[in-house]
Amino acid sequence: MQNFPSAPNLYLRNATTSVPVASVVGGGSVVNGMAYMRGSRADYDAWETLGNPGWGWEGLLPYFKKSSTFLPPSPDTAKEWNMTYDPAMWDHGPLHVTISDFQYPDLQLFFEAWRNAGVEGVEKKRDIAAGNEPGVYWIPSTVDRRDQTRSTARKAYYDPVFAERKNLRLLTLHTTVEILFDKKRGELVAKGVKIASRITKETSEVYAREEVILAAGAVHTPHLLQVSGLGPKAVLEAAHIRVKKDIPGIGANLQDHATVTQNFNISHQAFPNPNTISTNATYNASVWEEYWNHKTGPIAGGTPSLGVALSLSQMISIITPSITLHDIWAGLLAQTALYYLPPIYTASPPLFKGFLKQRDIIAASYINPNVTIAQFPFTGSGFAYSSFLKPVSRGTITLNSTNPGGPPVVQYNTMQNSLDRRVLIVQVQFAREFWKRQQLAHFHPVEINPGAQYHTEAEILESLTYATASYRGPGNLQPGLAHLSGTAAMMPEELGGVVDTELKVYGVEGLRIVDASIMPMIVSGGLQATVYAVAEKASDLIKGEGKRAKNRDRRNGEEFGERCVGQGNCWRCCP
Repeated sequence: MQNFPSAPNLYLRNATTSVPVASVVGGGSVVNGMAYMRGSRADYDAWETLGNPGWGWEGLLPYFKKSSTFLPPSPDTAKEWNMTYDPAMWDHGPLHVTISDFQYPDLQLFFEAWRNAGVEGVEKKRDIAAGNEPGVYWIPSTVDRRDQTRSTARKAYYDPVFAERKNLRLLTLHTTVEILFDKKRGELVAKGVKIASRITKETSEVYAREEVILAAGAVHTPHLLQVSGLGPKAVLEAAHIRVKKDIPGIGANLQDHATVTQNFNISHQAFPNPNTISTNATYNASVWEEYWNHKTGPIAGGTPSLGVALSLSQMISIITPSITLHDIWAGLLAQTALYYLPPIYTASPPLFKGFLKQRDIIAASYINPNVTIAQFPFTGSGFAYSSFLKPVSRGTITLNSTNPGGPPVVQYNTMQNSLDRRVLIVQVQFAREFWKRQQLAHFHPVEINPGAQYHTEAEILESLTYATASYRGPGNLQPGLAHLSGTAAMMPEELGGVVDTELKVYGVEGLRIVDASIMPMIVSGGLQATVYAVAEKASDLIKGEGKRAKNRDRRNGEEFGERCVGQGNCWRCCP
């Protein structure tokens, strides 16, 4: 892992937090929490509303299915825990996904508590992969049931083919430090990349025959583009980098899932429970032995399997907030938006116009009972957290003007918008009401974080931000879950977009981006399922482009010095 500090966050008492970036073959899939969660239907339909035809739920569903295979739990487990899933939502793709046969016994009480939480519409859904609307779900994990090991991008996509693919080479222990460009008929053309050895620091250049495909992630993609001369003009000039193309949207629009952590001291837990591994040395040794010998038990289980997705109206319905659902909707639309945005939005009218369209979508989602706004995973312990899925605040990623080649400056801007603060407080208030459920009385829960003594909205907010700044009680608020996205957004250029619907960078020939940075708005769940679907759709786009290029070359082979007949005579289409 690469971990470097974020910029101080003004709205979290100038706290910094570690920015996690996976530095391993397979990327985040090797180190993430393994939860496989597709976003909601509304998330992807919003992408389409922002000017991206073909990228709505119906357009992406075939690629969700194409990328994944669901191996169900055993029939006995499914019957015991009433686990359901929809086979129509899955295909036979490279990535293996499952729900574990191992579940902690106390989960049954938590499940019943959610079923009886007094929230209209909270009922167990058939499959979280079918559109992720509000409800209680079993959450699959990226665990391969065939050998009970983590299913990763490397294991699913690379390892099965690398031995036979003579035209595929994976170069490790190197870093891409610059994208190389030429000018062709007045157009900027990506021709390759400059790479540096992490050991010797020596550099070399690699050239592309057709196009450069950038998949460096939501942190390093905008950074690499800026180092290479693409990005906000003022940022590049401050770092004395020659501006090859002024693209204000590169590094803007940063989003993540701000997360409230709450803790309850509970007693009378069943054996085993999620704390047993860390508190009982004998049990700890036995579960590892069970895993290595039989591939069963909690180690084989992956991540927690139950979670609830809630709309804003569902949360507000069982608390007594000082603000109504209508007030939140109207208040957001009435804001002077530029007051709550980074300076780049003032400097770029198209970028600001794009944000206003995003804001309209977010405001509508707040009053829609069928759109998920927050998620509450639960493990069967007193550790409780909830993720805010529809932030209005926008962060930035920019190169460091005094050290352009070093880590970028990541400014989360968590809670810059006052409406985000309101929703996060609602999440805390809702969680407190949930822990009062009769089904949980058996545990005698006592809130220890942020602490029941914090009653008013101002007190709750104070406790959360104080803990973030000091990393000690009474509460905690993290700016994200390593779900950074949106920093090279797929939107029309007139809305501040960076790539078009074929993921090609505007105004640059031969450069395409395929990673979480292209998501115009963050989805309601972990990102890995969506990244796999984006990559599968991108592969079809790239293959289609390759076929078109081959046909062009066969028709116009004389451009390359001799007529191409598709039999090896043209270096471009028949290498």
